[in-house]
Amino acid sequence: MASQKDYYDILGVRRGATEEEIEKAYQKLARTYHFDPHGGNRTAEVRFREISEAYEILSNKEKRERYDRLGLEVSSPNFCWEYGPEEGEKEELDFAGFEDVFGRSFISGAGRASQPQKGKDLHCTVEIGLGKTIQGLVQEVQVERENPCPGCGGRGVDPAGLKKVCDECGGAGQVQIGLAPAAFLQICARCHGRGKISIKLCESCSGKGQLTQRESVCLAIPPGVADGCRIYLMRMGQAGKNGGPRGDLVVNIQVKKHLLFHRIGDDLHLELPLAFWEAALGAEVEVPTLEGPMILKIPPGVQSGERMHLLGKGVPHLYGDGRGDQVISFKIVMPQDWDERAKEILGELKRLNPENPRKGWRWYD
Repeated sequence: MASQKDYYDILGVRRGATEEEIEKAYQKLARTYHFDPHGGNRTAEVRFREISEAYEILSNKEKRERYDRLGLEVSSPNFCWEYGPEEGEKEELDFAGFEDVFGRSFISGAGRASQPQKGKDLHCTVEIGLGKTIQGLVQEVQVERENPCPGCGGRGVDPAGLKKVCDECGGAGQVQIGLAPAAFLQICARCHGRGKISIKLCESCSGKGQLTQRESVCLAIPPGVADGCRIYLMRMGQAGKNGGPRGDLVVNIQVKKHLLFHRIGDDLHLELPLAFWEAALGAEVEVPTLEGPMILKIPPGVQSGERMHLLGKGVPHLYGDGRGDQVISFKIVMPQDWDERAKEILGELKRLNPENPRKGWRWYD
């Protein structure tokens, strides 16, 4: 059986209603005619589908304009929709997508507000020296956390103050969802089943329900951390809502730049200047490490740019045993001023060593 429908009348709004008015009317009716798709209440099923159909047309700009243009003329066949099965026919109702409707009507409103919610994560930064990455350390971190107000239990109102009857449930503590026989009772989200709500704000937290408190947290920084590492302290962040868990404390590690060492991976790189006679004849030179100075024996004839590895003198591996190396790069430094005697010696060296180090380059070809 086909019939004409006045969708504005179905939603109970005027023809010039705004999108907000249509949305509000639909939300109210959706809550009223909420039903169990498997409950067998035929009246609620048909009514809810009619409301959803009206909302689908009026909430869509193009469909609404077409509907307004054609109006409710009986002669217009374009606006006839099938409404229910013919007598004797059995119709299978399709409730796909109703989860979205119920989610928009309830979960996004009071239902979601009353659900446990995890608290927000706290973020802070700790700066340490490169030397501390060798041994690790325990450092105290100052954080500001919002904790539930002890005076009101996080509700934001004075529990001993004046109260009024809840205007959502009328003092019953429960609200009815749907129509009989498919109706059911739900605890009122506004008064949480108490039937009354406090009207005086908590003086301790000014109605916020939370107090900001500065606290000290001991942070264990393991050996081997690098610049940019993050350490997570579980459940050390902001307090959750409605009994939800706390968030986490996220600590960002910043390692200060060292005057001498440059870290690459777990290796420490150091450039060691050498006089040309030290490079030529070999020498024993004191070199720094993060654990103190040590004597390095340099073999004769080292070239500028050559490297030596001091095994196990780098940064500990963050995951696993062992350490990186200290990598020493040699840089031969020539004197700026030469006296006559030095020039004579250099000339003698040139005579004794006439080999051209650029022989074989053939760069001019």
